[in-house]
Amino acid sequence: MKAEQEKNTERYLSTGDLMDTRSISRSTVYRLMAKGMPNIMIGSVHRFPMDQVITWLEEQNDTRGIAENIGESLGR
Repeated sequence: MKAEQEKNTERYLSTGDLMDTRSISRSTVYRLMAKGMPNIMIGSVHRFPMDQVITWLEEQNDTRGIAENIGESLGR
């Protein structure tokens, strides 16, 4: 049962996770958000659904390889 729950659980990244895994600045994260990168607010902080962010970046013709490296860094 636990394996099933983990399989159905979406992984959410913090702004810091995105910054660390891709060596991008906070302003780049916010610029991507302004362009429509998926995110939700939990309280006063942003969280990013990893699978949706990777898909979105791939659809944006991610020339810097951000999507690929996020998936590799976080074991997708």
